[in-house]
Order: sequence, then C-alpha cells, then structure tokens
Amino acid sequence: MPHSALPTDAAPYPPPDATATATAAQTNNAPPAAAGLPERRASTVERPRTGVRRWLTAAERAALGAEHKIAREALRRAIGDDSPAAGPVETWLSTVDSDNTRASYAADVRAFVEWLRERHGISADDAPVNLLAVTMDVVAAYADAMREMTGRYGKPLSAATRARRLASLSALYKHLAARRQVPTNPVRELERPRVSTEGVTPARDSGEIGRMVKAAGTLRDLALVLLLYVSALRVGEVCRARADHLTDERGRTLLRVTVKGGKTRTVPLDPAVMEVVRHYLDGRTSGPLLRADTGTALARHHVPPILARLAAAAGLHDPAAIRPHVLRTSAITDLLERHPLQRVQHLVRHASPQTTERYNRRRRGIEEDAALSATLAAELPLSEVLDHLREEDE
Repeated sequence: MPHSALPTDAAPYPPPDATATATAAQTNNAPPAAAGLPERRASTVERPRTGVRRWLTAAERAALGAEHKIAREALRRAIGDDSPAAGPVETWLSTVDSDNTRASYAADVRAFVEWLRERHGISADDAPVNLLAVTMDVVAAYADAMREMTGRYGKPLSAATRARRLASLSALYKHLAARRQVPTNPVRELERPRVSTEGVTPARDSGEIGRMVKAAGTLRDLALVLLLYVSALRVGEVCRARADHLTDERGRTLLRVTVKGGKTRTVPLDPAVMEVVRHYLDGRTSGPLLRADTGTALARHHVPPILARLAAAAGLHDPAAIRPHVLRTSAITDLLERHPLQRVQHLVRHASPQTTERYNRRRRGIEEDAALSATLAAELPLSEVLDHLREEDE
C-alpha cells in the first residue's frame, strides 16, 4: 500500500478509548496500528515543536514574508501534500478575499490538525491527515480538549478563542459540504462556547496613558502610542501603514490604512499626532510608516515589548499587561464617556454597534456595581474601626 492519506470511507481516527493504544505504540516506536496508518518514516527535518515553527524554518518564514502566506504554507505542510483534503482546503482558502481572515482561518484549522496528530501520536513525518473524513464526534472531542489547552501566553484558551476556532472549522466544512466533498458539516450542530457580551480587555485611564507618553524615549515609540490611543488604530493597521499613504485634504492629514477584511479606510490624524509623525519621518515619504530598530517595517510582535518597556518606565502596574489592544480599549472607553455610541462606532470602525456596546456595557456595569457597593460601605462604621486599628498599630 503506497504512502497515502487515510481513506474517506473508513473511520479515519481511533475512538477516544483507543488513543492510549496509539500513544503507547508511539512510545515504543511502533506504528499506531489502531489508527490504520502506514509505518513511520524517519524524520528528515528537525522541526521545533510548537506553532508555525513546527512546520517552517525561520528562513522559510522570512522568504514567505506576508503573514497569510506563512499561515497558509504551515497549514499545507501540517495536513500533508498526499492528503485528499490538501487540494480542497487550498481551494477554500483561495475563496477568502481578506489576507487577515485567510491567515486566521489557516491558523485555526492548523491548530485542529495539530491536535489530531498529537491525539493519535502521528508525527509530522508519519502520514497526511484526511480532514474529509472528520466526524462530529471528532470535532466534539476537539471542543472538549480545547478547555484544557493554553494559548500563546500560557493562559487557558478563552471562550472567544474556542468559539472562533470552531467557527473557522465550520466555514471550511460548509465550503466542502456545498461542493459535496464531505457529506455534511460536522461542526454545524455542535454547541459553541458562549462568549461574554462584555469586553474583557481592561482599560487604563488617560492619566496612565499620559505617563507612557512622557516615558517615550524616541519619536517612533511616541508615534506608536498616539496612533494606538488617540487614533484608536488596531495594531495590524499601524504595522501595515505606510508613509506614502499620508495625504492632505482640506487642511487635514489623512492616513489610508488596511483594516480587517482587507478593505481600506481613511483616518484623519489629529494635528498633534501628525506633528510627531512628521518629525519622526523627517522628510521620508515612502516605506513603512513606523520602522523597527532594524530598519524593517514594525511588525506585530515588535509592539508588545515596546509598550511593556514604556509602561515599566512610566511606573504602571503590571506593565507586561499593557498590550496594543489595551490602548485601543482605553480610547474607546474614554470616548464613550463623552460621545454617543454611534459616533464612537464609526471612529473605531466596528461593523456592528453591538461590538462597541460591549465596551460601553462593561464600563457601565463597573460603574453601577461600584455605586451599589458604595451604598453598602457607607452604612458601615469603617472610618471609626480603621482609626481604632491604626491607633493600636502605632
């Protein structure tokens, strides 16, 4: 039997109670017979064990350049070229217009493929994965397993992340089912994690952001903070912004940025922000708007360390928690205290007012809860007790 993917007309993966058998076989360097896979081939590539780095070397990632190309190639290798699902998955990704969405879909599906391999002890060089033979029971097991998984920063996967991964799988199988490459969408009837209607990213007050502004040691760092907070841009929008996308119109400086969905929008830059950006560019009219220390375009992974360094210099609590979305969240929260929700929604380009309302609901809920707690605290003789305890301590 030639080396090929698992057949679509047979159970492609062992049931949960057979997983231990496959794992034991892997430990003894024997082929996992329960999985119906061919014998393992000797590994030809030394790959790191996690994420994209499992499938691509640093040189390959650099050659591919764009994030959506990296995610797409990593998924292709995770599935295996010999898999009958390789072509259909590639076709599905080609139907997605947005580069960002394509990268997100590819990363989410790759996480599922990696779970399948780890669940059944199938290494990167064993055999391809046949996604066309996945059943609802397999996806349900994956949904349960995600409850015990951790994310990029070692924290448990949030309900939103788990729901997004299942939504990505559902988008794939909806496409495959419409083309009759699978009998049905195995994710369609699966119950999804419930996502909170409140925002979860904590906002910081403008005073803390002001301290970060004062702590900025370079024009680049200052421009970064202002674009994330004053202009309320997403980190991806800032990193993709280019100097040649700045234009002047009716006395205002406009910046054309690429937003979620691959579309573009024009953002008016506040004169104070533009003054900093102009000084930073120092006459440069092309190339990335913000550059990394190496001279290349500022990338997403460059931004969190910069913000953490500024937050630490500013003496903020838990500086490592000051991530790019914290500044955008802080901006939206501050704006909702002064302006109607619809105006804020338009500024930050939320497709639905419900998304903006999540920030508003969280802010309102915190204030209302604090007010209720204050009424209870006011009825207690706390000041007398505290004075008495302080006297005893002295």
